[in-house]
Amino acid sequence: MEINEIATKITSNLNKQEMLDFLFSLIETETVNPPGNEYLLHDIIMKCMKEIGAEVQIISKDEKRPNYIGRIGRGEPSVAIISHMDVVPPGEGWTHHPFQPYENEGKIYGRGALDNKGCLAASWAGIKALLKSGLKFKGTIYFCAVSDEEMGSDYGVEYIVEKGFKPDYAIVPDSGSIDKAVIGEKGAAWFDLESFGKQSHGSTPELGINAIIKVSKLISNFEKFDFNLKYDPRFTPPTINVGMVSGGNAPNIVASRCKVTLDIRYPVGITEGMILKRMSDEIEVLKKKDNEVDIRLGEVTTRHYPHIIENNSKLIDAFKNTAKEIGMPMEFETSAGITVAKILNLNGIPAIAHSPDSDKTWHISDEYVKIENLEKCAVLWASVIYELVR
Repeated sequence: MEINEIATKITSNLNKQEMLDFLFSLIETETVNPPGNEYLLHDIIMKCMKEIGAEVQIISKDEKRPNYIGRIGRGEPSVAIISHMDVVPPGEGWTHHPFQPYENEGKIYGRGALDNKGCLAASWAGIKALLKSGLKFKGTIYFCAVSDEEMGSDYGVEYIVEKGFKPDYAIVPDSGSIDKAVIGEKGAAWFDLESFGKQSHGSTPELGINAIIKVSKLISNFEKFDFNLKYDPRFTPPTINVGMVSGGNAPNIVASRCKVTLDIRYPVGITEGMILKRMSDEIEVLKKKDNEVDIRLGEVTTRHYPHIIENNSKLIDAFKNTAKEIGMPMEFETSAGITVAKILNLNGIPAIAHSPDSDKTWHISDEYVKIENLEKCAVLWASVIYELVR
């Protein structure tokens, strides 16, 4: 059977109202992380698992932070579609209550509508439509609802992979956009620069060495900083964000110490060691110009390694061919963001990220998702899954 025939069958069995009812119930249940409390969704998730005939395994590092893995079918290959249940705090500026979802002009509004509860509802609706269509398959489908994505996944995907969950392929509906799928993500290294000076009275700054001013000579160049390193051309250049600056004790004291925290995002082809070496070299250049500079590199406190799926991957081919056959324009790109797709890829599980997003409403007030895009993604994801397991 051709892909477009498969997609047509799935489309004809997709129940939009059921998908939206599920989404509304998800948004109405507050799972702000921290603390998460994803267990509050237990009855809702289990009901939906039952409706698709899934055999459910619950893996929890903390009983209030469950991960639900619903298995449908047996055999190889296995494909997982993984969405998260936690959301970021609502913040300020909402037109309506963030946990009272509503529909307006073809959009669903509420915290988590796009990130990531809309995707959870769409993936479930797509799988249900696939099963209802009667299409036979030989592999295993995993429908997963996980915890703790917004705060690093220690209780979520990191934990379930540690406990042995290893499908052959995965779809992560949590990055990219409606017409762009993500096949690689940059790495990230967070570390401190510590600048040391000499304290003196604020009225006689010439008697001291201002650690803040000294380090500012280094970081003022970061907007146009060239790492001068070769990397995979499918990525954009490495970037530096000066995220935090702290130093000094009082306005009338010359600062003897200053700490700057950097977030450096870097592509495949560059290593953490290269980043630190390049930064050390830049500090040495500055020291030669100013012998009062005393800036030292701190340890890397947060690290995520870069990854990319190779072009000959069966997962990319299935995604590309399916999107083309059903008339969904699709490009494949890399990203500077970090999703659980990275955790999966670095553990040997090819994972592609995609999203119903078209307006980048993640984490903003009045977050929304377009219903039409949820329907398109439900059909696309289910069709890709079928292509891999049939």
